Amino acid sequence: MKFSRIKIFLAVAVTSLALSSVVMAADGGSLVISEVAWAGTRASWADEWIELRNRGEENIDLTGWSVVWGDSVLHLGSEEENTVQVINKFVPPGGVILLERTDDETVSTVNADLIFKGSLPNSGTKLELVGPDGEVVQTIDARDGWPAGTASDGDPSYASMELIEGQWVTSDQPGREKDKNGERIYGTPGGPVG
Repeated sequence: MKFSRIKIFLAVAVTSLALSSVVMAADGGSLVISEVAWAGTRASWADEWIELRNRGEENIDLTGWSVVWGDSVLHLGSEEENTVQVINKFVPPGGVILLERTDDETVSTVNADLIFKGSLPNSGTKLELVGPDGEVVQTIDARDGWPAGTASDGDPSYASMELIEGQWVTSDQPGREKDKNGERIYGTPGGPVG
């Protein structure tokens, strides 16, 4: 009896540790990274984007917030370091903000809220959302590889990873939004998930 309780405890502990290192290390706050196109789009591997979602009931001012990976720091409310242009720094309740790499053509059918420079490694990285007080509110620990999404060799190719009900999943259906070549994106940038 004692041996089986230990086995169950260990199984639960290992499963909990694995899930927390991939999804969130936070309290499940109002602002979350909700989608990441870490490999770009079919138009270009450099056309990466990140979506943040306000799950709360109040506007969020992004002044002081940042998204961090490796040596890259995206300041969500100011143009410094890897942030090239801030177009919008407020996220309404239930709304999203779209961070596009290099220019506003990454997702041609949705206006970018922020333009950034810097590449998300296809091999994975530790991606963090940091609040204005410096506290890490969400961590995607993908140093051993992204938990979802695909690159050029995936099926489908260049699919984003979406956070749906606390789990990262690969967007396996083309959404309504388009890349800079007019092809439908496997993902839902700037819109509802799934």
